[in-house]
Amino acid sequence: MARESTLGHWEAYWREHAAVEHTYSTGDRRVREILADGGVAGAPVLEGGAGSGRDTLGLVRSGAIGVVLDYSPASLAIVQRLAREQGLPVHCVKADAMAMPFRDGTFRVVFHQGLLEHFRDPMPLLRENARVTARGGRVVV
Repeated sequence: MARESTLGHWEAYWREHAAVEHTYSTGDRRVREILADGGVAGAPVLEGGAGSGRDTLGLVRSGAIGVVLDYSPASLAIVQRLAREQGLPVHCVKADAMAMPFRDGTFRVVFHQGLLEHFRDPMPLLRENARVTARGGRVVV
């Protein structure tokens, strides 16, 4: 039986892994995939379940307007620290990925990595991703 993913679990995880250079990395794979599918300069992009937000920061370096969403304050603190250290603007939103506080069609790109597998039924999450994605935009999972 899979254990339940809770806020307490993620707060403890991100406090323990605040030095993100010593924890998992995508090696910018997600950034390369998104950029290969089209430019993001001037476009709002959303990373749900942001964790360290490193992929969003990579997209911001390419000109995107970066927004990260996570329900873990410890995670968002890491994103804010990394953004500040790199001199990059990023908008941090503490919210539930299943009920995002954004209007329909807000983002050109909505993406996440390492989030989907934490949901027993991922369809509500994917529907919410689609809701906040602009017509002609893309959801990258």
